[in-house]
Amino acid sequence: TEEEFKERFRQALYTRHRGGRVEDLFVLEGVGGVMHGNANALMIDRDFFDSASVTAGIPLARASSMMGGTGIRFKAGEIPAAARLGALGYLGDRGQRRVAHEMPFQDWDFEPADQKENISGLGYYGHRVSELDEYTVDELKPKSTEVALRTGDVGKPEQVEQPRVRSWFPETLLSEPAVITDENGVGRRRVAIADSITTWRLTGQANTLDGEVGSTTSALRVFQEFFVDIDLPVALTQGDEVTLPVVVYNYLKEDQEVRLALQKEDWFELLEGSYERTLEVQADSVDSSPYRILVKDIGPCSLTVYGYGASKSDAVMRTVQVKPNGKEVLESTSDRLDRFVDQTLVIPAEALDGASKILLKIYPGLFSQVLEGMDSILRMPSGCFEQTSSTTYPNLLVLDYMRHTNQINPEIEMRAKQYINLGYQRLFSYEVPGGGFQAFGNPPANRVLTAYGLQQFFDMAKVHPVDPALIPRTQEWLAGQQNADGSWTPDDNYVHAEMWQGIQNSNLVATAYIVEGLTSSGYRGEALDKAMGYLRKHAGEAKDAFSLVHLAAALVGIDPDDELTSDVLKQLRDLAKETKDEAYWESQATFSFACGDVASIEVTAHAALAMMQAGKYPELTGKVLNWLLRKKDPSGTWNSTQATVLAMKTFLAALEKQTETADGKVLVKINDEEYAPMVITPETSDVLRMLDLGPSTVKGGNRIHIALQGEGSLLYQLVAKYYLPWEEEEKLQEPLTIKVDYDRTELQKDDTVTCKVEVQNNQPMIANMVMVDVGIPPGFKVESEELEAYVARRAIEKYNITGRQLTLYLEKLDPGRPARYEVKMKARFPLRAKTPESRVYQYYNPEILGMAEPIDMVVKG
Repeated sequence: TEEEFKERFRQALYTRHRGGRVEDLFVLEGVGGVMHGNANALMIDRDFFDSASVTAGIPLARASSMMGGTGIRFKAGEIPAAARLGALGYLGDRGQRRVAHEMPFQDWDFEPADQKENISGLGYYGHRVSELDEYTVDELKPKSTEVALRTGDVGKPEQVEQPRVRSWFPETLLSEPAVITDENGVGRRRVAIADSITTWRLTGQANTLDGEVGSTTSALRVFQEFFVDIDLPVALTQGDEVTLPVVVYNYLKEDQEVRLALQKEDWFELLEGSYERTLEVQADSVDSSPYRILVKDIGPCSLTVYGYGASKSDAVMRTVQVKPNGKEVLESTSDRLDRFVDQTLVIPAEALDGASKILLKIYPGLFSQVLEGMDSILRMPSGCFEQTSSTTYPNLLVLDYMRHTNQINPEIEMRAKQYINLGYQRLFSYEVPGGGFQAFGNPPANRVLTAYGLQQFFDMAKVHPVDPALIPRTQEWLAGQQNADGSWTPDDNYVHAEMWQGIQNSNLVATAYIVEGLTSSGYRGEALDKAMGYLRKHAGEAKDAFSLVHLAAALVGIDPDDELTSDVLKQLRDLAKETKDEAYWESQATFSFACGDVASIEVTAHAALAMMQAGKYPELTGKVLNWLLRKKDPSGTWNSTQATVLAMKTFLAALEKQTETADGKVLVKINDEEYAPMVITPETSDVLRMLDLGPSTVKGGNRIHIALQGEGSLLYQLVAKYYLPWEEEEKLQEPLTIKVDYDRTELQKDDTVTCKVEVQNNQPMIANMVMVDVGIPPGFKVESEELEAYVARRAIEKYNITGRQLTLYLEKLDPGRPARYEVKMKARFPLRAKTPESRVYQYYNPEILGMAEPIDMVVKG
């Protein structure tokens, strides 16, 4: 009941206050969305589609500024379970929640605004309340320290002292790329310790102003003599039956009669036994008790268990992401918002119930587009040199732009530095002995990739230390690869690529690209003079947009005022496909093997970038920006890493030549239901706003009205997400196919099963940079011996294992020649569940893909 949830709220709040655990409490106040306390304590997930990805979250401090200081709007279910006890207040507002509470504590790092602990806006675990209450600490203090345990199936709960629920289990406890010490070389940090019972490994590196370096490795042991834990899969599918072992660790010197109590939740049904049970655990030993549940609901779900011993007690809460049992479909539309717009997004009648939603994104300026791209690109796979390079590149571009324009945001700078540092270390490892870089670090080096990397290392050196010998060494290696006539020959994988057969002179394109890499990195050696001679002689052979854009970029880098540069830019301009308010170029060939829309995005962004760098055709480039904005995919990128980087470069170049601000309110209505307005000020006009319209989303047509009251030209994106039943999906001929099978689908706990994977390229041409995602059954562990053997003999280039997915990286897949792999997986506990779906796709053409439906697995105890 509402009153029960209020009481639980009061109990949790008082426990927090009494225990001094204020590091995970927060307060928002003022127009600027000021953060008090630990700004990184509560993470709001930046991905509305995957709210369980706590590691990909946005610190509340930044999320606050994204909302213009009007409060964070999110569904309570989107708060990571680890933060739910810290997020102590929710204000119900049309199916959403707004953070609305103040808790000044003396030991917070700010001056208390009021000595009264004032909490307004009650709710607990996503349950609404009908009114707002205020409490002082005295009012919160319970009459007895005993509280009732809700076990769900017992008559009258026993009155017991509640243990604190351990719920925060990050993989990385702290990551600080730059700690500034005092004059004695001492730096101090207050760190909130997670709830994990583990030994943390601490590594530190330091350097002095005069170049002396040092490093250390240490350990931080977190331990308690009695604790409980839940062995929970990373993800489940709606309808799964799974047996979850609750483990009791008793390192005390005496035996314990432990009363286990599983907290009842609406998202699952207990199939066997009772919520509460007793377990005899001997001294200095470990025992377990299984709970068999049926998964009913979708979304991020939490499972909490209490363990009460004679002398010690413990409680733990773990989270699991429950996916719908169907195929995910994402559809989006983007455009400018000058005054108002009316859109209709359709959710099919056959879509799975309760799994559909619509998201609205409002971009007040181009920089908010760039920031979203910087965040979203980090969710893409990053196994090869280009992928790693492109997931790193946006961070250094943004950091350089913010420093150049004096718009530094400390939180963005810290995060960018961290990713740049990690990316630099990985990129360095792809260098081939003798010089140059290759996709996976295997000889021979790739000239085109090396030229791309050279541009990034040069740009990186503006914001991050780079080995001073790296850039000159790489420049000289490229110069040494030049032909006698001043050209460079494309790498073999381009020479034989079918998509390149229509290019009249592939040497011309490769030469232009390498020249762009050299000039962008500050090279002015003899190789450029020879290359310029070659480009002048063969410029007339560039007929298509792809050849012309690279020739133009090379010439702009050498001399933007040269007559040949102007002529090539004019030819490129004449090839543009132009309408009243947008312009683009079509292409079927790129260095990243992209085709279709992705290839056109790469070429269009690159063309606009060259024109802006030369100061030519501003009206046309403005139309290009409109086209690029409308091509943004639902995840916030432009389909591939290379296309995303080029689009972001183009937006940043445009920002240097114009200023976009907005001042007003955005009014939103869906199916005649109004949402609270989003306030945009000039100070926050570069910050993305997001609004989840899921509570008002219905099957059929969803009428959405968006209006701007005030000044500015905003951008918006609407994303519809729904799931279709697997059996109703129309099966079309796929360009790539994947078959996944198991040598058996019924086995015993601790048995090993062989997963057989077959992928085939049904296209007439080679498929380059192929990704194979194999769904791992919940509760199974992948054994890596066979995978290591595949890497050793180059059957795959690399692999990556997460809790839900095994990813294989293939450099290429020949037509009509299936590639087969076998991987062993071990069943860890009993269940009846579906595997996640599996798929194969081309990394740079993600629309070229094939999928395999989930498979039913049964593991007996």
